[in-house]
Amino acid sequence: MTAFSKRFLLCAVAYVVVGMALGTHMGANQDFKLAPLHAHMNLVGWATMALFAWFYNAVPAAAEGKLAQAHFWIAQVGIILFIIGLYMVLNENMAGEPILIGGEMLTSLSMLIFGYKVWGTDTA
Repeated sequence: MTAFSKRFLLCAVAYVVVGMALGTHMGANQDFKLAPLHAHMNLVGWATMALFAWFYNAVPAAAEGKLAQAHFWIAQVGIILFIIGLYMVLNENMAGEPILIGGEMLTSLSMLIFGYKVWGTDTA
């Protein structure tokens, strides 16, 4: 595994551990108010970051250059802001809405960069 892809995979594991812990906590308390947060941490945090890790490991040429580094940081900042903002909004603190929106925008930008990398990198 390349060092770059391992960074994405380590982040993926961190998100799924926290997401699963949240799910366990919700189940134990029968309080599912944060279910959307749990779902996003597991889907965007775990599944998406793991997919990024897989791709960059399978296509090491895609990990070269500043855009790949930007992809990593935009993805991480985006999901962290998304998690914080969504937590606040789900707890009826609407001051989290701009944080959530910023996180959504960065997460979307991250996916656009990923798409560019997938379509633009020669895999032959």
